[in-house]
Amino acid sequence: MIVLEKGHQKLLDSPIAMDILGVGIVSITEKNSNLIYNKGISRSLMKDLIKLYRPDILEKKEGKIIDLLGILTVSIHFYSLDTESIAIFYLIEKDTLTDYDAMCSASRTLAQMYCSNAPLSLINKTCNKIIPNFEGLSALFVVSTSGHTLFTKIRDDKVSISENHIQIGGFLSAILMFSNEIIAKNSGDTLQAINFGGQQFIISVKEDIIFAYLIDNSPKTDNFERYTDLIAEEFLDQFSDSVKNFNGDLNQFHNFKLVVDKYFL
Repeated sequence: MIVLEKGHQKLLDSPIAMDILGVGIVSITEKNSNLIYNKGISRSLMKDLIKLYRPDILEKKEGKIIDLLGILTVSIHFYSLDTESIAIFYLIEKDTLTDYDAMCSASRTLAQMYCSNAPLSLINKTCNKIIPNFEGLSALFVVSTSGHTLFTKIRDDKVSISENHIQIGGFLSAILMFSNEIIAKNSGDTLQAINFGGQQFIISVKEDIIFAYLIDNSPKTDNFERYTDLIAEEFLDQFSDSVKNFNGDLNQFHNFKLVVDKYFL
């Protein structure tokens, strides 16, 4: 069992925001590895990082690893827990100054939460304070190009959007099809945004799935585009087969809210 040292317990109640790109929590044993949680690091990249550093973690049992991968720095804090090791991965832009004490405290806190069987919702709440979410999202629509609204996250005060989400999903699919047929055919450009007064839909299409974010017209943070890429990758990673063989059951997509909540309030 990991015991928090004096001062580390404070982070459990008031985590400190750090200038990092992402965090991942992994359980590693001699037989397998299990990704417990990830934010800001795609599942595919986490799999690569686990494969790369798993031998060192198993050999050393406990310790820290800091390594450069191109323009990124990977920092790993890992602890021995009976028959497994719990590893906390951090992804940081090269040459970024990071509060090392805060990172160590965060690692011990997250490891303690894992040991205590804390629910993922509590782990996510803690990580959202370490890596702040994007604020200003009114709604997210995930729509197939055939017009099926697969998933929505709509802010509580946007009642009219919630009441008409199916029609809005169909509208997004139709206007994108029109754009591809008329605009893209003549210019090669693709529709990327639709303005609505003080708000706009930011649109991206990945593997015939439309991801439309209704946000304020205020300047977007540097992480916004990276978060939208991560959302798309995680959706396709989880539901690509379900979309290809869609049978009308939307319940299978409901748990995707847990992924969206990592990045958007």
